[in-house]
Amino acid sequence: MTTAEVSPVFSVIIPTRDRSGLFTTALRSVLDQTFQNLEILVVDDGSSEAHMSRYQELLHTIPVPHRLLRLVPTPRGHGPAYAANFGVDHAQGKYFCFLDDDDQWVDIQHLDRVANVLEHSTEQIDLILANQRGFRNGMAVDYPIWLEDFVDRLSGTPDDTGAYAVTAAELLGCRSFCHLNTTIISQRLYVELGGFDEGLRYEQDRDFYLRAIDRAQLIRFLPNIVSRHNIPDPAFAANVSTTESELSKRLYQLRVLDKAILFSTRPEVRRYAMQHRLYVLEHIVREAGRAGQSETAHYYGREVLAMKMAMTWNKLFQRGSACRI
Repeated sequence: MTTAEVSPVFSVIIPTRDRSGLFTTALRSVLDQTFQNLEILVVDDGSSEAHMSRYQELLHTIPVPHRLLRLVPTPRGHGPAYAANFGVDHAQGKYFCFLDDDDQWVDIQHLDRVANVLEHSTEQIDLILANQRGFRNGMAVDYPIWLEDFVDRLSGTPDDTGAYAVTAAELLGCRSFCHLNTTIISQRLYVELGGFDEGLRYEQDRDFYLRAIDRAQLIRFLPNIVSRHNIPDPAFAANVSTTESELSKRLYQLRVLDKAILFSTRPEVRRYAMQHRLYVLEHIVREAGRAGQSETAHYYGREVLAMKMAMTWNKLFQRGSACRI
């Protein structure tokens, strides 16, 4: 690793495993950034020797500070959450960025714009969020997946840097959440959160997002499309999203939402988690029914009914309390 005279503004963490070909495009998109006060940390989660040699070759000549961190190989790898945390443990930047090894940044001024937002703020910003476009089989999808329609929901105006001051409540009104490719978090907030939950193999990014917007004091949103996300093809088993069974994914989702219900400080985050937990349970009922697991479907179906009754009672209670005030 080369030594910078000062700590970098950004640490870019790229976890990878046996995808040196795709990784080449991701790495190039970081190197193409016009803002160069950054470092790159590549976390290899158990690649073969052939891929490891290619990673080393690619990184050997790049002009920015970098490290190639190799985890002890295991059959399934340590997972994206562990790899990201491991990268951050070795990072020196003031802000942390993440990029999937099969995706890429498409805006060469992405980090320049973020640095400008940070420079012109009189207070420390905890989170900077932006947009990306999804691609399926090489074709751009024509519907919102992340925060593509968020700017249309905002009532305020951007500041001189083009950034919007946004709240957790506004963000939770979106269809989905901000992908890690377009999430930049301060070192301070990352430490407060304790990083990613390494017990999650699926939707660890949603868990991280919910905890981050719950705890963040200042959040800025840049509406620019800065990243290309390649939606995993279920025909291949090279991605965590495609290797877990549907019911296994639902269990991870329940854990994410139960954590948000139990530990969030903002009531809007808790309400969001309660509502989405209901959706997940309804999915489990349908999927268990299709799999012929009628006893399981009935079990979770009773929980769905209980949750709906509890949420209805809670709304009536809140309405009655408001009337008395």
